[in-house]
Amino acid sequence: MDDPAVRTVHGRAAKQERSERTRAAIVVAVVSLLAEEGVAGLTHRLVAQRSGASLAATTYYFASMQDMIAEASNELLRTSLADMSALAEKIRGGGEHGFRRFVARLAANGVGEHRERTLAWCEILLDGARRPDAHALNRKGFERLVQVWTQIARAFGVPYPAIAARSGLDIAVGAFLHGLALELDPQAMWATLGGEVNGAELFPVAEPLPAAPARRRLAARAAATRERILEAAIRLLATRGAGAVNYRLVALEAGLTAGAPAYHFPSIEALLAEAEALLLARWRGRHREVMDNAFEGLDQATMVELAAVIFQSEATEFGLQNLATYGVWLQSTRAPELRAAVHEALADLYRAWGRNLLTVGAVNNGAEPLLVQYLLVGGLVRAMAAGVTPNDLVKIRWRLKDDLNAMVGGRHWVQAKPPAG
Repeated sequence: MDDPAVRTVHGRAAKQERSERTRAAIVVAVVSLLAEEGVAGLTHRLVAQRSGASLAATTYYFASMQDMIAEASNELLRTSLADMSALAEKIRGGGEHGFRRFVARLAANGVGEHRERTLAWCEILLDGARRPDAHALNRKGFERLVQVWTQIARAFGVPYPAIAARSGLDIAVGAFLHGLALELDPQAMWATLGGEVNGAELFPVAEPLPAAPARRRLAARAAATRERILEAAIRLLATRGAGAVNYRLVALEAGLTAGAPAYHFPSIEALLAEAEALLLARWRGRHREVMDNAFEGLDQATMVELAAVIFQSEATEFGLQNLATYGVWLQSTRAPELRAAVHEALADLYRAWGRNLLTVGAVNNGAEPLLVQYLLVGGLVRAMAAGVTPNDLVKIRWRLKDDLNAMVGGRHWVQAKPPAG
């Protein structure tokens, strides 16, 4: 017998199932587009095209881009937690060395089979760091991650699992950003966290780039205008991301006529490339000056203290500039013309940390300069994405000093060797 009530229930169930499938397809499309285009390239229309849903459906389920990004962030968190639990179960045991293998494999998967998800998550973190309204969501997500990492560290038998969990998470975030920027394959990523690294192979001496065509000499006024345009583009990169760099917004930011940016730069791509190159040069110069001069002649304890002070400065005074720089790292995965500059800037930092570790007699088997960078960059991104408070920074500085002291002394869990026998 055809029961109308049963038919109604089945109809509702089928409708609910279609609704859930559509929503899930939209979220998958958002993650894919975040990886390919960045936050700036995300639009309802592109999501509709990628997901196969109607434009009306995307706006029905998600009223704004930020709603889409928040749901993508939640989905990435759920997936990552499941993957981490499965990976930890697969590796099992082994104490600190087992935990190190877990982090190394996680990072290797992040630049390998899970590369799209890693790119999307890094984009979300950098975007959220610029927006105070996203800090609470990011903080909640990180708290959940730390809880799971603590459980995993405890299962491996790591001493002080809650402390290891926080440093492990920071190292993983830093490794993701470096691995993506350096185009490391899973094997190379594993080597940086799971064994010794040959710096000469990882960072070969780059051949000099061909000289740029000579540019006609600009009059002082034209040169000053051009500089204003570049500075405006850099401010937009720092505060709003690469997608905000267009002629109209740059002109408004620079206080110039609408046609000025187009007059000095033939395309928005040319403007963006030069602004990003200048930003990278400044970042590289600031770090080179600090690394080459500030640590000279210092002992290990003072170096660690100074590194903690520099971390605080980078998270506050230079926070937006760092966000812009890390955004360039991610952009270089899509823009081949940026890769050489990014790679050389990171090579500079690797060599500088190598020299300073050697100066203070610290352990350096090749991986340590990168491990220090992973820890610092991951900590910076996590702090800014979650919206650090002064109290947070005090706690982070103390944890950072403990980690650095252990690392330069070869006692950190990330340097653990396999048990003998």
